[in-house]
Amino acid sequence: MTFLIAVMSFANFLFYPLVIGTIIAVVIEQIFRQIGNEDDPKAVRNVMLSMGIRKYLYRQAWTFNMIWFFAYFILLFVVRPGASSMPDMIWQG
Repeated sequence: MTFLIAVMSFANFLFYPLVIGTIIAVVIEQIFRQIGNEDDPKAVRNVMLSMGIRKYLYRQAWTFNMIWFFAYFILLFVVRPGASSMPDMIWQG
């Protein structure tokens, strides 16, 4: 159980910076697309590089998000509370 909580904490720690990095990468990619010329090989390389970084960050964010959800659902089943026995208080007159 402690291991799953540590995994969830690590995935949560990495998720938000990856999302912020993805947003920044989208902005940079759009800037390169606007100022670049599709006939210039250097501009095309910059767009492809920024697109690759954006895709990588996006995939990593989804991966750590899925790891967090899987660990959460495993914890739901592992730490399931047992059936509580209710006292028979109805018939105590």
